Amino acid sequence: MLDLRKMATYPFLSECKRFVSSLNISVEDLLRDITYEKARSFGIERVMNAFEKGDVGDRKLISESDFLSEILSYPIAKMISVCVRDSFMVKRYALGEAKRAYRHLLEESQDFILLIGKELGLDAKLHEDGFDLHFVDYLRYAPTNYKKWKLVNREMRRGFVYLDKRDMVRILQEAIMSKIVEDISTKPCIEDVEDIFGEEIARIREELGRYKKRISTQPVGRISVDNMPPCMKEILKMIQSGENVPHMGRFSFVAFMHSLGASREDIFKLFSSAPDFDEERTRYQIDHITGRISSTEYSPPSCEKMKTYGLCPSDKVDDLCKKVRHPISYYWKKVKRE
Repeated sequence: MLDLRKMATYPFLSECKRFVSSLNISVEDLLRDITYEKARSFGIERVMNAFEKGDVGDRKLISESDFLSEILSYPIAKMISVCVRDSFMVKRYALGEAKRAYRHLLEESQDFILLIGKELGLDAKLHEDGFDLHFVDYLRYAPTNYKKWKLVNREMRRGFVYLDKRDMVRILQEAIMSKIVEDISTKPCIEDVEDIFGEEIARIREELGRYKKRISTQPVGRISVDNMPPCMKEILKMIQSGENVPHMGRFSFVAFMHSLGASREDIFKLFSSAPDFDEERTRYQIDHITGRISSTEYSPPSCEKMKTYGLCPSDKVDDLCKKVRHPISYYWKKVKRE
């Protein structure tokens, strides 16, 4: 059984959830009773840290009351994140929790790390000074295919991939984030949460609005976002809002930007504004598509292919779209009009 310190550190575990349920605290009391004022304060801090820093952070916990407040701050933070009503915030918060867990798991024993893996549904087992993880789970949660993460470069025996402690914990970070996103995405916003944390929720929404407006018009090197065709603007918007962009969407966008002369770093910066940004994964994708680590320098798809891939936003097509056959042509014709 986990002690209070462990539950405060890993509040997403089912044992922690059962512990909170055993306290018989109603949602109304948790949100309004003065007894849980510290938990609400911790919850707000948790969300704001995730939003502003990408990590929910750690607080100095001394007493049993502190640990209990920290445990209860987790469901409060999730409820606040839901009520922001923005997919960017959901992923940003989940990433913040996962990064915090990663930092702490690096200091844990192999047995405890394996326990977390089992909790998350991973088929894993101890192997000498590391772990064996089933290749299906490995492929699902490997942060990227870049260099060492390629399955072909891994030691595999009977369907299990060998991982050292750091790499196993990195896999767990991805699994934790996925679990929290899935959990939050299925929850409705509770009216009391909007009433009680209305000021904080409004602040986050306001900051999100300013941020999205800024990145939607900010030039990328010498490339104007305003002159991009509707399909590429829509993909960029999805990337930066934390929506699930299909593989061909990411491929098309990177190839489009590269063809216009955007540098590797310029493209990288666009992806870095995503709420669940992963540097290693992003660099691999960009380097592969632009030919830096592959034998092919890919060109962006034509308008016809964009339609085939379901990437042409028919409701946003303008008059210029009807006169061109390629997104690149759209961009340069738009530039000449200026």
